[in-house]
Amino acid sequence: MKKDLKTLALARLSGFRHKTVKVPEWGNVSVVLREPSAEAWYLWQDVLNGDGEDDDTLSVVAKTRRNLEADVTLFCDVLCDTDLQRVFTPDDREQVLAVYGPVHARLLRQA
Repeated sequence: MKKDLKTLALARLSGFRHKTVKVPEWGNVSVVLREPSAEAWYLWQDVLNGDGEDDDTLSVVAKTRRNLEADVTLFCDVLCDTDLQRVFTPDDREQVLAVYGPVHARLLRQA
């Protein structure tokens, strides 16, 4: 049976590549990782640019924190449940930042 092109084009996540992966560290739960949205890429760049500080004047700790904040911005945008709903909102960024680790980073790299 031929699928209706309009229905396919308007389906949730139709504009994004996405894939389902299992996360062993989280009890083998399945999650959907989708490509970051244009808004998330913009926010990521905004965080990396900071308040116009020169990279040479920032401490290593400040650079690391800035890079983590940028990654968390993308991570919150790409992690979806198996119903294709985003797990986090922008309001969750600080909470995610507090626990962001290698598992989160690996998932982000796959998105």
